[in-house]
Amino acid sequence: MKDLVISAKTIKKELLIWLLCFLAAFGMNVYSIIKFDNTSFIELITQLHIVVILSFVFFALLYLLRLIFRLAAYPFTRKGSKQ
Repeated sequence: MKDLVISAKTIKKELLIWLLCFLAAFGMNVYSIIKFDNTSFIELITQLHIVVILSFVFFALLYLLRLIFRLAAYPFTRKGSKQ
């Protein structure tokens, strides 16, 4: 069985992307609290599990988008051409 090796650079890049997704989801939560006046800022803590789940959804959607772009660009890359 072949071992799967993930480089440290790839792990750092994916963690950074997830962190940006988390910040986007957290920002959406802050915006919704400000937008709807009858909510309190304690919901930043009480709804944190929803924010984490939403960040994973953002990460998955972004991963699909990156995969589509990578597959679309594959024939035009130097390694992908068969010459």
